[in-house]
Amino acid sequence: MLATIGALITIGLGLLGAIAPHLAARLVNIAPVGGLGVSEIRATYGGLFIALGSACLVLDSPVAYAVAGIAWLGAASMRLPSLFLDKGAFPRAIGGAAVEALPGVLLLTGAT
Repeated sequence: MLATIGALITIGLGLLGAIAPHLAARLVNIAPVGGLGVSEIRATYGGLFIALGSACLVLDSPVAYAVAGIAWLGAASMRLPSLFLDKGAFPRAIGGAAVEALPGVLLLTGAT
């Protein structure tokens, strides 16, 4: 059940990136440059997330849930070093890590 919620969160975020790429870009504080930049947001924040979450639901496999959960936790784990290496914005970086860690942890519940 929790893993399914993690997959649905992943798909939901992917739909946001696919349908509203400019809004998704603002949420993560990036600026797409031209059509190629918007296409990149649709592909990475849209298609990749939709496929990742959908694969978990379709395959319903512990391995699929593990891979998706580890991917989310990998993204979250780079927030702390980024604070120091890139002089990132502290409150937003922690919020970003929490948003990434939540589906990651939920997805990992389906890995057992």
